[in-house]
Amino acid sequence: MGIGTDSGTATGTGTGVGVTEEHRALARSVRGWLARTVPPGEARALLDTPGPPAPGARPEHWAALAAQGLTGIHLPEEYGGGGGGILDLAVVLEEAAHGSLPGPYLATVLVGAVLARTPGPATGDTLRAIAAGERTAALALIPGTLTATPTATGHRLDGTAPPALSADAADLLLLPAATPTGERWFLVDAEGLTVRPHRSVDPTRPTAQVRADAVPVPAHRTLPIESALVRDLAAVLLAADACGTAARCLRTAVEHARVREQFGRPIGAFQAVKHLCADMLVRLEQARALTWDAARAADEETGDGARALTAALAAAAAPEAAYTCAKDTIQILGGTGFTWEHDAHLWLRRAVLARQLLGTADAHRLRAARLAAAGARRELTLELPPEAARHRAEARPHLAAARGLPPREARRALAPTGYAAPHLPPPYGLGAGPVQQLAIQQELAEQSVRLSDLSIAAWVVPSLIAYGTEAQRERYLPATLRGDLQWCQLFSEPDAGSDLAALRTRAVRTGEGWRITGQKVWTSAARTADHGILLARTDPDAPRHRGLTYFLVDMKRARGIDIRPLREITGESLFNEVHFDDVLLPPDAVVGEVGGGWRVARNTLGNERVHMADQLTFDTGLEALIARSAETDDATRARIGALAAEAHALACIGLRTTLRQVSGLEPGAGASVRKLVQTAHQQKVAELTLELLGPAGAVAEEAGERALHGFLMSRCLTIAGGTTQIQLNVVAERILGLPRD
Repeated sequence: MGIGTDSGTATGTGTGVGVTEEHRALARSVRGWLARTVPPGEARALLDTPGPPAPGARPEHWAALAAQGLTGIHLPEEYGGGGGGILDLAVVLEEAAHGSLPGPYLATVLVGAVLARTPGPATGDTLRAIAAGERTAALALIPGTLTATPTATGHRLDGTAPPALSADAADLLLLPAATPTGERWFLVDAEGLTVRPHRSVDPTRPTAQVRADAVPVPAHRTLPIESALVRDLAAVLLAADACGTAARCLRTAVEHARVREQFGRPIGAFQAVKHLCADMLVRLEQARALTWDAARAADEETGDGARALTAALAAAAAPEAAYTCAKDTIQILGGTGFTWEHDAHLWLRRAVLARQLLGTADAHRLRAARLAAAGARRELTLELPPEAARHRAEARPHLAAARGLPPREARRALAPTGYAAPHLPPPYGLGAGPVQQLAIQQELAEQSVRLSDLSIAAWVVPSLIAYGTEAQRERYLPATLRGDLQWCQLFSEPDAGSDLAALRTRAVRTGEGWRITGQKVWTSAARTADHGILLARTDPDAPRHRGLTYFLVDMKRARGIDIRPLREITGESLFNEVHFDDVLLPPDAVVGEVGGGWRVARNTLGNERVHMADQLTFDTGLEALIARSAETDDATRARIGALAAEAHALACIGLRTTLRQVSGLEPGAGASVRKLVQTAHQQKVAELTLELLGPAGAVAEEAGERALHGFLMSRCLTIAGGTTQIQLNVVAERILGLPRD
């Protein structure tokens, strides 16, 4: 699906922050309202207005915004709100930012979110006024020089707050101040303060200086607010806003790259531009996933640790995604992007403002590392619809037959029942949809049943079901699903690399069958496999993709196969070269049509199965780094925090992809993004693990040997299964819709 054809949100590229149909509908509704009510020129008018805005001015769309219920969508119904939560608000904020909505919306709803979690006599009426759109609000994230001195009736406020977002348009200010007993929060009417609008980096949502000169604050306006809560909520909402800005930048860059021609071609056909756009998508999808889970954690009130950790991870990723995507968009636009007339610098200004107010990515990475080292964790869970209980009950007696068995024996016991591969059609599986598959996975976990991995066979089976003959299916599938047959893949060649269409291994038809001549490489399990799947060229004159045929090879009996172990940089030999010297294959070794091997291979490589998302988002390698983080300096801790953000984003993307499948939607960009992020992430974990050993890492003994092996082995991750560079091309062309080179 191209970026311009998304049916769910204005932000393109599939799902926005929200993944459910309800959130997609909400996003569409906000997008439609923005198109009808807020003309594109409204933000530009503010950009072109000389000097700071007049204090207290509200945008023309404010009344309509409130009438739509958007000022109170996240507030309790008892206060006139919509009864939603932070995640609902995040969906709205992403769309609002994508539409460059000017004014104090974000600041006002942030104050509402804080007050909704703060009991007290001052909050009820204020929340009703915010929900109704009768009052606007803003807050300062830190005290600055503000102090509060106790008085007989409350406190006296003095000093100056740091730049506060949209304080120029606020009726109410929520301000932190230092007191003799620590930091406390005060709700103050703007009319009692001196508010001076700044000439802000972002004139569409300017900051203002807020000064208090002996301002009396009554006792009921002193609120028992936890400062960490305010900053966590601010991080989540600014992250959602940043996702919208990043998405707008990506959409603009891709649309420009499709039509802007240089050297006789659209610039989107150039690999450098493709990679830049694909990388923007990767950053955006990580930011969305982290923001989504941080909003969920805030709604679930799972505990301060999980809320703080997810907020820090979102704040580390999303504003940085907006900032870097805005810069990259200007780069892709070229001279056009550097002009005042184009809106690209408006998005950069929005991103800079959020980054300056919230803090740099490294600041949040450091916080995430500290929280993780102190034991903060976020467990991801998947809630299935009610019918999952029925599927579990149906599965229970079948799975009981495998309870207590080793994984290989458990597979052998369940294969005839279809429960070893429920996603496959009968008689090999159950034809199970996503919900039933996940329910069976839950029941397997409940009964502590583990099945041995099919490895390459998991790709072979669907292709044989789809394209194999009845005789091939009867011969191979039951034994493969039982785990009795092992397979290897004979696709890659020395001169072809990731370009399977460039394969040179020849298959010539004879009276006895097919004679195979050529060489395959990087074949794991070639020495132990019973059979292999082979792509070979049967028509050298046909177009590259149409001259290939898909074969089954008996690795134990076929004569002329020479398997030579390849010694890798680790010193081990996990991979192999496989040489075919006039190897005779029988006529029935062909799967599908002669010349139709590309289609069969695409089925093999593209086979998808619904998987349960991992419950723990940090693997053992990252956990070891977190455990050592207290011994390191801030630069290293920031790197560990960045790895934590990547790891949690990967888990969240996996869960979001599964939720889409459960809802009957296409998986979206998640699988491609995960591949790109995960391989590089594992390499960085291995590199830092070795680096922290210091001189001991130069010694291939004990801990140094293990770390060195992990580091060297990790280099294959961005090569195997298609190099990172090829994957970026695939993302750019298939997901973003950029032209092929």
